[in-house]
Amino acid sequence: MTHQWQRWLGTLVLGWAMGCGGPHAPRVGDNQLVNGSFESKLSGWWVATDSEGGTAQALSSSADEGALGLALFKGTGGWGSMVGQETAPHSAGQTYQLRARLRGQSGGERVSISFHGQGFEVETGPQWQTVEQLVFLPEESKNTTALISVTTDRATVHVDDVFFAPAEVEQGEADKAPENRVHNGSFESGLGMWNFWSSSDGQASTSPDARGSGYAGLVLSLGASGGSSVKQMLAEPVQAGEVYRLEVRVRGARGGEAVSLCLQVNQEPWDGPCLAVPVTDAWGHISGEVTIDEPFQDEPMGVMVSLFSEGSVQVDDVVVVRVQP
Repeated sequence: MTHQWQRWLGTLVLGWAMGCGGPHAPRVGDNQLVNGSFESKLSGWWVATDSEGGTAQALSSSADEGALGLALFKGTGGWGSMVGQETAPHSAGQTYQLRARLRGQSGGERVSISFHGQGFEVETGPQWQTVEQLVFLPEESKNTTALISVTTDRATVHVDDVFFAPAEVEQGEADKAPENRVHNGSFESGLGMWNFWSSSDGQASTSPDARGSGYAGLVLSLGASGGSSVKQMLAEPVQAGEVYRLEVRVRGARGGEAVSLCLQVNQEPWDGPCLAVPVTDAWGHISGEVTIDEPFQDEPMGVMVSLFSEGSVQVDDVVVVRVQP
């Protein structure tokens, strides 16, 4: 009993140190879209398709709530059928919440939702579902476009209650780190700016339960074999001889999970320096320096966090800082 009490007390103290008062959910502003529920038919929206027979219509049979909803159909060939509209400008480093109600005609249709080049893809079901995600917008823009696209051939998707709004998110330690080259390194804006890859049944998501600091953190999982990774391309290329400091917070579900933090070129062979990350079942803060030994010259490179063993880990506060020259 004494050992359990000491362990609980230690966890409580760590929780106070990592963020007193618990996480604060994002504060979401007003919808930036006009006619997001399609009650005024397609007023405010433009339509485009490069598929044969693609259409967009406001129909009563496509409504989740209200009188009308959008029926978006992709024919054959091309990339997709889409609707879009221009919105107010946004500043650099702003987060937006993208949300919509979707239903596939049969289920399994692929839909892309994006804002100024940042967004996500989902697979629909035959019943109405809410899909939403926070996206991080690294650059200022005065010409921003909201897009909804169906990319599956000969498929109809019903859309209603589309909502794109600015969101204020709690900053984590990586967001505050001077000279950090990683955007959304504390995962406060979901997986915005990060790309996920897995060779098996791995998954990546964000959760307040996975936070090391701020509001949320990354949950990275893997099945029996292969690997799961999240990767973000850095804005500036690297040069041979440069030295970088890499930092990350990690906690394993059991401890002992195989995790690495790497800088990696985005082409074969997938070269670049790595740090092996020791993992326990308590939060650990790992920091180390790596050198660009390969003869790179203005080479685009990304930072990658990978899990190579079965199980799951929580990841937060990814930092990449150039320290030399």
